[in-house]
Amino acid sequence: MASLDQLRQLDPTGGSGFLARVLGTYVRSLERHQAEALQARQAGQWDAFARTAHTLKSASASVGALTFSQICADIEGRIRRQETDQLEPLLDRFFQEAALVHGAVQAQLGAPAAAGGSGPSSVDGPAAS
Repeated sequence: MASLDQLRQLDPTGGSGFLARVLGTYVRSLERHQAEALQARQAGQWDAFARTAHTLKSASASVGALTFSQICADIEGRIRRQETDQLEPLLDRFFQEAALVHGAVQAQLGAPAAAGGSGPSSVDGPAAS
């Protein structure tokens, strides 16, 4: 919630739609990077997955998706250290949390969540914090 509150302070009246633009940009980026991550996983291209995780790590933290940001950091670190033999469960968590975050951001935007992305989580809630 603190991250979203900081973003809201940049447009206190909400008149410019700043928060909606930031979240809209984030969700489009998340969708694109999820697809890239899936392709990288299927091809075993760990460097590409690490780059995607790195990008999502910072962006997710900035919108309050702290759990997802930490998962991205863990994946990036393991890949950089070439610790890929036990990576699969963490990759599963990546995609599960990405779906929760996607649904939470869509809820913040007031739009219906995509199939598989809905749930009780919110960007500032326990599953995505």
